[in-house]
Amino acid sequence: MVTKEEVQKVADLAKLEFAPSELESLTGELNSILGYIDQLKELDVTNVAPLENLNEAFEHGSSNLRADELRDSLPVEDALRNAPKSADGYFLVPKVLATEVKTSAAQYTTDEEEDELL
Repeated sequence: MVTKEEVQKVADLAKLEFAPSELESLTGELNSILGYIDQLKELDVTNVAPLENLNEAFEHGSSNLRADELRDSLPVEDALRNAPKSADGYFLVPKVLATEVKTSAAQYTTDEEEDELL
């Protein structure tokens, strides 16, 4: 059983802040999760081979996935049909990266260095 004080200690270590009501809720949720884990510990897994890699089952041919098959791609016109803006076979989107880079660069560089980045 996890106490509210233990949840607060972990939150402090993770530099997280929670309101008292949130701590109560998180404590209950963590105890619920740990209770579920305790239920899993009760299962008999003596005849179950350990699975070290999720892809192991697929490597031995027991895949439930469909077989790969070559198909035509979606035509560009169909892909762009509902796009708000497009031109020359491409989606047009607002410039956001340049603004973010400029804002970030301004914090750590001089004007000359910033111009070189952009």
